[in-house]
Amino acid sequence: MNKEALLNVRQYFDMVHGVTVRAIGGFSDDELNYRPRPDMRSAGELIYHLYGMEKVLALGLSQGRLSQETENLALPESAAGATCLATLNTVAKMQAYARECHTTAQKTLEAMSDDELTKIIESPFGSFPAWQYFAFAYDEHWHHRGQLYTYLRLLGKEPLMLYDYQTSPA
Repeated sequence: MNKEALLNVRQYFDMVHGVTVRAIGGFSDDELNYRPRPDMRSAGELIYHLYGMEKVLALGLSQGRLSQETENLALPESAAGATCLATLNTVAKMQAYARECHTTAQKTLEAMSDDELTKIIESPFGSFPAWQYFAFAYDEHWHHRGQLYTYLRLLGKEPLMLYDYQTSPA
């Protein structure tokens, strides 16, 4: 995949991200602590992980390797992740964090050349061309956004229409 094609895919991802940021606004500050079961992530942990992975995947590309230490920054159950998450105690802070992570990934892509996008990058889950990590972030986003929608429904709230792009500021 070349940079031009990936940038086009990211335009759609920007719209998806806009809906997700608005969906985060469906939670109250207190509901960020909601977890459907004791062994599941809270809503806040889920949001942190969803966007943290987008950011750490980009960070790994910038460093030429995604280490487990870097990945741990996006895992709320790790010490590093828990420390970062502790500062994100309101919906507004979560939305700002989401925007910052998405922008970091976008800037990383914009700075890469076509050759850099084909370079093999090692990670704890395998070695892949750099462009594939942007696809992983996209997959991770949809997967966890589905969980967030389930959490909203369990809280008795109607989530946004999945494709409500017309009013979705990133």
